[in-house]
Amino acid sequence: MPPRNAVLLVIALVLATPAVAVVPPTSCGGPPDAPDAAQSDLSIAYWSQQEASSTMCAYGYWAEKCGNHAIAHTIFDRCIAAGYVGAMIWKALLLEDGTGIAQDSAAATELMRRAAHSDDREYATLGKLHYATALYLGRGVERDEAAAERWFREAAAEGDADAQAFLDSGTHTADRDQRGRSVAAQRAARDSTGPRLAPVAPASAPAPTPALGLIAALATLLAAGAAARARDGQQGAH
Repeated sequence: MPPRNAVLLVIALVLATPAVAVVPPTSCGGPPDAPDAAQSDLSIAYWSQQEASSTMCAYGYWAEKCGNHAIAHTIFDRCIAAGYVGAMIWKALLLEDGTGIAQDSAAATELMRRAAHSDDREYATLGKLHYATALYLGRGVERDEAAAERWFREAAAEGDADAQAFLDSGTHTADRDQRGRSVAAQRAARDSTGPRLAPVAPASAPAPTPALGLIAALATLLAAGAAARARDGQQGAH
């Protein structure tokens, strides 16, 4: 649908930056078991068969853009097995949204927990934000507000603006459910004593669709990775 494609174009521009240097595929490709000779190295099917690498993992995003959930999950699963933290977060978002796979909050939260505990400079902070949110909401894990606050504080100390917003106001909008609700509104729906601030309904704009919420989260992940690589490049130049 057009709104989805517009957001995907924004993400494509992020991926096209020199810091990431991933070329978008010219073909969404065929089945993942097609012969290598029949596949271009700009095909997502080709990349689904390669050894796990940061480039191969990024093609999981393109597979999702092409609507090929099976290849996207194949790529992310292989990247997770190889220890790529960004793939853990991507997979967790798909699990939470139920995109191309059965919805599973417990599995999604476990992947966010692993990301939060990692030492990955590009994605661990985002893992902390999302794991803290799951703990606060009791989504896929037993509710633990004290632990949630610790993780929010760690993420905020590492520069995450959404974690700081939560500490300041009791809510943030980096994690929306399928109805487009903020963290405070999600907590209110689960437990009327939860939010520190009452959720405010938008005046006229419709709530974002689940797909747009997921894609916006993926855009945040990709932008964070690009920014971290850019900082590393600048430091290496000195």
